[in-house]
Amino acid sequence: MPSSRSSKRPSRTGTERPAPSASGTRRVEATASAAARGASALRRESDRALLDLIRRLRALPMEQRTHFLRQRLPGGGTSL
Repeated sequence: MPSSRSSKRPSRTGTERPAPSASGTRRVEATASAAARGASALRRESDRALLDLIRRLRALPMEQRTHFLRQRLPGGGTSL
């Protein structure tokens, strides 16, 4: 007994998922490489900031850059 419904269903426009393509893979690879570039740039900026901090501290006199470690005594010694 034949059914009243056709064996072919009408296509539903707008609700179907597109077939996977190579462009989707490229997008994932591009996102990963962009993240790696961002991490690399952040690492370089962090290294530059650290070197800048070291240079600024080294430019200060000894008493100012080590004030948190020791106190100089009038006789020439130091005290913690």
